[in-house]
Amino acid sequence: MSPTKFPASPATRDTRTPVARLSRGWRRRRPIILAMSVTLAAVGISGCADQSTAPSIAPLQPSITSERDAKKISEIVASVRWNGIARGLVATITPKMGQQAALRALTYVSLAQYNAVVAAEKADENDTHPSEQGAVAGASAAVLTYLFPSAATFIEAQVADQKAAAKQPSEEHTNFDAGEQIGGVVGADVVTHARTDRFDLPWTCCVPTGPGKWISSGAPVVFPRLGEMRTFFMTSGSQFRPGPPPTFGSPEFLAALAEIRQFSDTRTAEQLTIAQFWAAPSVSLVAGYWNEQASALIVDRQMSERDAAHAFALMNMAAMDANIASHDAKYTYWFIRPNQADPGITLAVPLPNHPSYPSNHAAVSGAAANILGHLFPSDKSRLASLAQEAAISRLYAGIHYRFDMDAGLKIARQVAQLAIKLDVHGHQPFTLR
Repeated sequence: MSPTKFPASPATRDTRTPVARLSRGWRRRRPIILAMSVTLAAVGISGCADQSTAPSIAPLQPSITSERDAKKISEIVASVRWNGIARGLVATITPKMGQQAALRALTYVSLAQYNAVVAAEKADENDTHPSEQGAVAGASAAVLTYLFPSAATFIEAQVADQKAAAKQPSEEHTNFDAGEQIGGVVGADVVTHARTDRFDLPWTCCVPTGPGKWISSGAPVVFPRLGEMRTFFMTSGSQFRPGPPPTFGSPEFLAALAEIRQFSDTRTAEQLTIAQFWAAPSVSLVAGYWNEQASALIVDRQMSERDAAHAFALMNMAAMDANIASHDAKYTYWFIRPNQADPGITLAVPLPNHPSYPSNHAAVSGAAANILGHLFPSDKSRLASLAQEAAISRLYAGIHYRFDMDAGLKIARQVAQLAIKLDVHGHQPFTLR
């Protein structure tokens, strides 16, 4: 397999929704500062599992659009930098990794980062002065090397680059090596946890058949046992299982089906653009998109290392739980897709090979938006609009019913509320279940 290249981590992004951009005639992204723009375009790394050669990479460079942005870049926190690196790695094997695996990867990276910062802070109480940035680097490297073993040399180089870089004022009297060692230990604990999380349990069963049942394309069924994955905040994948969808053939079902047929028959250019945008809103998929949103907000607010790492971890863990809950329901009800119930429905995006009810896009985007809205209340309305658009995009695409969307958004709210209630932000790490 020939090597692929890391796309550059976006330095700019129009924060309005695709609807707003289209309605005002925008076809380009307006420059804004988006976290740290890690230049990965020169990286040559394959998604093949058997690759052993180390990737090459151009120097990491920020995108600076103003004097104010230059100041922000000079004070960038390590968790933003390493989340950008993680997104780049996810993007290189997107076809193999998929939405669920991409979210899992970013979740474990950010969880390790936050727990490592807390551990470094506690060690600092004993006058060892470990660097928080070093802790983030050590933790990130440990988890990313587990997730992307073929990129081990590249990951080691990023740690070395960070160590050699000029220290931020708050890090001037800290010990990078001590922090990196702490982060490595924390990262190893997270990896041990991840190895037994039941993410990809084997499935040897069969797809149920009958009226109203989903019909597999014949390709591998997508994570039919993800609902059994070890959760982060929920007690189990079934904790927020929604009630059943409308009965197949009932007036309620037929009305919902007719709405999707109407979208299909009269799909506008704007609806098509929205559907296609949200099918892959980022080179690192939906998880990466919300990670980018978090990065932009963190940089704009000039958050501390601990606050930044906490924001990433809380958001990603909640989104992963929402994805687990969504799959628990999908493979409980095995509900038919709209185009399978009405072959006249045309699709704007490829049909995922898993049941319809509820919507993963609604659950994951809704959870991420709810958490970020809690952490950044001035952006709550904008973030909620993004999640709503992500959810309805699947109706425009012809692959979900409105009740799929509603159930996914309800899961998102329930998971986010639980995560906020159980949040340990302070001088405590997140407990691994």
